[in-house]
Amino acid sequence: MAEIIGRTAEMALIEELLRTGGTLAVTGDRGAGKSRLLTAAEDLALQGGRHRVVRLRGPAEPPALIRRILLAVRHDLPGLESDDARAALAFLELAAGPVASDPVRMTRAVLAELDRRYPLLITVDDAGSPAVVLNGVVRALLLATPAPVAGLPTLALSPLGPRDSHRLMETRPQPPTGRARAAIARRAGGNPAALLELDGGDGPIRPAFAAQIADLPEPTRRLLLHLAAATAPVLGAPLVGAPVDARAVAAAAGVADPAWPAGLVVRQGSTVDFVHPLAADAAYQTATAHQRAQAHRALARHLPGPSAMHLGAATFGPDEVVAAGWESAAGVFRSRDELVEAAIAMERAAERSCCSEDAARRLARAAADTARLGAADWTAELNAAVRRLTADPELAAPAEFTVAVALSRAGRQHDAHGIIAAARRAGRRTSVAMTRLAASIAAISGHEEHRRSLAGMLAEVAPEIDPADVALMRLISDPADRTGRDLCEITRPPGPGDDRRTLAVVGTIAALEDRSRLAVDLLSAVLELNPAAGRSNTALGAAGEMDTALGDVGETNPGLVAALIDTGQLDRAEQVAGTVDVAGLPVLRAALEALRAQVRAVRGDGAETMRLVRDAWARIDVEQHRAIHVRLLRAAGLAAMTGGDHDDAYRYLRSMFDREGRPLEPFLAVRGIADLVSAAVRSGHRDEVQPILDGVRAWSRAVPGVRLRLLLHRADALMAEAEESFRRAVEDEAAGEWPFELAMAQLHYGEWLRRARRPRDARAQLSAAATAFEELGAVRLAEYAARELQATGPTARPGVLTPQEQQVAELAARGLRNREIAEQLFISVRTVGAHLNSIYPKLGISGRHHLAAALNAA
Repeated sequence: MAEIIGRTAEMALIEELLRTGGTLAVTGDRGAGKSRLLTAAEDLALQGGRHRVVRLRGPAEPPALIRRILLAVRHDLPGLESDDARAALAFLELAAGPVASDPVRMTRAVLAELDRRYPLLITVDDAGSPAVVLNGVVRALLLATPAPVAGLPTLALSPLGPRDSHRLMETRPQPPTGRARAAIARRAGGNPAALLELDGGDGPIRPAFAAQIADLPEPTRRLLLHLAAATAPVLGAPLVGAPVDARAVAAAAGVADPAWPAGLVVRQGSTVDFVHPLAADAAYQTATAHQRAQAHRALARHLPGPSAMHLGAATFGPDEVVAAGWESAAGVFRSRDELVEAAIAMERAAERSCCSEDAARRLARAAADTARLGAADWTAELNAAVRRLTADPELAAPAEFTVAVALSRAGRQHDAHGIIAAARRAGRRTSVAMTRLAASIAAISGHEEHRRSLAGMLAEVAPEIDPADVALMRLISDPADRTGRDLCEITRPPGPGDDRRTLAVVGTIAALEDRSRLAVDLLSAVLELNPAAGRSNTALGAAGEMDTALGDVGETNPGLVAALIDTGQLDRAEQVAGTVDVAGLPVLRAALEALRAQVRAVRGDGAETMRLVRDAWARIDVEQHRAIHVRLLRAAGLAAMTGGDHDDAYRYLRSMFDREGRPLEPFLAVRGIADLVSAAVRSGHRDEVQPILDGVRAWSRAVPGVRLRLLLHRADALMAEAEESFRRAVEDEAAGEWPFELAMAQLHYGEWLRRARRPRDARAQLSAAATAFEELGAVRLAEYAARELQATGPTARPGVLTPQEQQVAELAARGLRNREIAEQLFISVRTVGAHLNSIYPKLGISGRHHLAAALNAA
C-alpha cells in the first residue's frame, strides 16, 4: 500500500480500528484527504485477508442507504438461514417473500450475522447522519463526514505541515520549484487538494468550484472576483490579511446589495473570506485579465492599505511609486513573519523599479527573506538575478551569502561551498559571516576539501573576529590544532554576564575536543540565556548577517544533546531535542533524529532506532552530511549490537571508515572504534579491523585525548585479550565522564574475567556494569550484564549490610534511581553506585530488580 503523506498517525488509528473494532468518523476540510484515507483503510483490510469490505459512496437517506448496503452483500444472503436474510432478498426483489416491516432493523440484523462469520469493514464516504444507523452493528465502521457526527468518535484531519506539504508537491508530474513552490505552500495552508491543484495541477475540486461560480449571476461573479483580488493570490502573494471588510469589497465591485453564496464564502460579522483556497483561485483565474485589472483599480480606491499594490497589479512598466508601494508592503509582511509574501512583494518592487541598482537591492532583500524560509531554489534564482543586474559587491555579496545559507540549510553543502569558492575566485574578499558559514559547511559535510579551503579564508579574516571563533575554525580545518584544547583548559564555568555567542562557540569546541562535561555546562548556559538558541531559522539582517555559533547550522542544541548523551544524561538529552523547532530545516531535523536514535539504541529500542535512522537518511545526501551519517551508522550499529546481531553491528560500524580504513569524518567516527572492534571480534572480522585500529592509534598520537585513549585501551583489550588494557580502560579516574562507555568496558572486562575462571573479580565488574546500564535505562544491556553475573556461579555467603548500605538498598528497592537516592541521603551519585556494587554480592543477587525480594527474605 502506498504511503499517505503526512497521515502516519491517522493510519495507525485505522490499523488499531481494524485490530480491535469500533467506529470512527473522519472529518476535515474539503480536499483534506478523507476519501483517500478510506481507500487506504480498505486496502489495508483486504491485504490483511481477514476482513470483508463493504464500500458505500455518497450520502443517502435510510431507504436508499439500506438498498446500497444490501446490494453490496447480496451474494452472501442466500447462505444465511435467518428470516432477516430472506426478508432482505425480498426487499431487493431477488426472491419472493414477505416485506420487512422495519428495514433498518432487518439490515442491522443481517450485517451482524455476516460479521459473526467474518469481520466486516464498512466504509461510508461523504456520509450523512443516516449512516449512524450502522453504528455498533459490525466490528469496524469508518465514515467520512463533512462535519462531526454526534455520539461518534471523530478523527479530524488537520492540515499538512511544511515538510509533508513539500513532499506532496513532489508527487506531481512536474513539481513546482522556487517561488512557485513556496507560494503554493503558503496559499494552500496545508490542504492536500490545494497543494496539488493550485498553479494548474489536475484535480476535481477547483473545476467544481469554477463550475459552481459559472452558474452564478453576473453581479455575484463580479463580487467574488473582487473578493479574490483582495484576498487570494495576486501574482503569487496575498495583498492584505484575510478576511476583509465585506462592505468595502461590495462597494469596489459596485454591488449595492451583495448576496454572498454560502457554499463559496463564509461571513463572520463584517468580514468575509472564501471557504477554501481553491475557491478563491477559481474565482480569480476564471476572470479575464481585463476584468482582474478593473477589480484591482476599484480595490485601490475602496480598500484601506497599500493602494499602490493594487495599482501595480493593474498596470505595467517601470513606476517608482508602485515599486515603493510594493516595498512598503513587503515591510509589513516581514513584520508579521509572512516571508513568502514579503519576498514576492520585493520581487514585484524590483520588476517596477526604474533603475537596475534599485532592482538589484530589492532582489537582494527578497533573497534574504527566502533564505530565512529555507527556499534554496528560490534564493538561488534571486541571487542569479542580482548578479545579472549589478556587479556592485555591496549588493552581490549579501545575495551570495544568503543563497549559500539557503543551500546549506536545504542540505546542499557542495553547492553552498561552490558559491563561496566562486566568490573567492572572482577576487572578492571573504567576509566574516561567509567564513563562519564555510566553517559550518565543513563541519557538517566532513569533506577534507571543505576543511582545507577554510584555512585560507580564516587567514583573511582572523584579525577581525573573536579568538574563540578562530580556535573553532582552526579545529575544524585541522583536528590536530591545539588552540581549541588550550582554550578549554582556561575556560571557567559560565556565569552572569557571559556572552551567549562566545559560550556557544567554546561549548562547541569542548564537544569536539571530548570535554563533554564542559560542553554540557557551556551549552546549557546558552540555552538558559536564550531558549531559542540553536534554532537555525535565525533572523537575517538587511546585509544577510546571522548570529549563530557557526553560520547558521543550529549547532547549539545538537551539540548540547550530543554532550548530554556522552555524559549519560539521556532523559535530558531527549527533552532538549524535543524542544527544537525543525520545520523546514531538514539538516537540523536529521541531526536531532540521529541523536535521538543513539539514545534509543543505548536503551535497547531497536525498532524505534531504525525508524529514526531511516527517516534521517531519507532527508539527507550522506556524502554531503558525513557528520550526521556517522552518527546514524553508530546508532544503527549500537542497536544491532544490543539486539545481539553482531554481523549487522559490524557492517554498520565498519561503514564509518572508508575502504582504506580512514574515518569518514574526523571527530565522530573514531569514537566508535571500541564498539567496532567488539563487533568485529564477535562476528569473525578480527583481522579485517586491525588496520583500522592501527590507523586510529596513529591518529590518537596526533590528536591526544583522554576519551580516545580509554576507547583504544578497550579496543586493544578486546583484540589481544590483554588484562592490562582492560584495567586501564576501567580504572582511569576520568572514565566516569562517559558512563556508557565505562559500563561497556566493565561489561567486556567482566566477560573476559568470567571466561578466565575468575568469578569473584568478574562479579565486581559485571555488577558495576549492570548498575550503570540500569541507571542509563539501557534495559537490554542491563539484562545481559545480569545474566553474565549469574553465570559466574553461586555468590559468597550473604554478608551484613552497613547502615548506609541498608538505606541505599531500601531506597533502590522502592524504585528510586541513583541520583534520587543521593539527593535523599546527601551523598554523591558515585557513592551510591559503589554501595550498590557492594550490596549485590552481599545479598547474593545480580542486580537492582532482585533487591526487594532479597531484603524481604533477609
